Amino acid sequence: MIFEYKVLYESNIRDYLLSYYVSKSFIYKLFLEKRIKVNGIDINERYIVKKDDIITIDEKVEVQYEPLDKKLDIIYEDSHILIINKPKGIIIHDEKNSLCNIVQAYYNKNNIKCNIYFAHRLDTDTTGIILFVKDHITLSYFDHYFSTHEFKREYRLLVNGHLKNKNGVIDRRIGSDRHINNKYVVSKTGKDAITYYSLIKEYKNYSYVSVNLKTGRTHQIRCHMSYLGNPLLGDRLYGSFDNLIDRVALHSYKINYIDPYTKKEMEFKCDLPSDMKELI
Repeated sequence: MIFEYKVLYESNIRDYLLSYYVSKSFIYKLFLEKRIKVNGIDINERYIVKKDDIITIDEKVEVQYEPLDKKLDIIYEDSHILIINKPKGIIIHDEKNSLCNIVQAYYNKNNIKCNIYFAHRLDTDTTGIILFVKDHITLSYFDHYFSTHEFKREYRLLVNGHLKNKNGVIDRRIGSDRHINNKYVVSKTGKDAITYYSLIKEYKNYSYVSVNLKTGRTHQIRCHMSYLGNPLLGDRLYGSFDNLIDRVALHSYKINYIDPYTKKEMEFKCDLPSDMKELI
């Protein structure tokens, strides 16, 4: 599939691609295989692109999934990005029964011949916003901004009990639990993890909370809220005792990022699913 990129400023073509955090090996391969042009003309690595030039890259489709024909709730789509409202009970990536398989079916139906890349992950039970990208350059861009924690994410959740403080910061390292598989604990030897939380509303036995992540560790919200003494509703792994919901009550509510090709700030929100709505 041919992807187009409108040049924003004058630069050497190689440096311009590097500004999107594309690897040097990928750039080398593009020129070696003659898969990159500017304004329809073959170029070399010394070529100077000018503002409003059009770079085209012929990207090989290498990743294919078995299509799974299910409804896809699309929040936003353009030629490089696909933002989806993920339902509960489905994993992101698998051979047959995952969100990637549903995306593959959608691409097939709409004759979109591109690779399927998910820019981040959500747990099986977690609902809400997840970002897919269609090409390698866009993936490189978002990989960088996730790694530097500049990609802003807000989650909405329901937790057991009432928070001791209405808002705060949990700055505690997280590491694997040596005794329970796929569980994480606050640990001095773990990886840095920072969670900002604030109360939205209290109910009799539980609370509705907003969380923003500075880092993105596996199970970070679940582990940190359990550390506070307020595990998420439905989260048996981290100590929840309720029977109010049949899954972990966690929803990816909002994302903010700078669009790589327009440099405009983008914001998307996704309303709560019905099972969490019923509880608030």
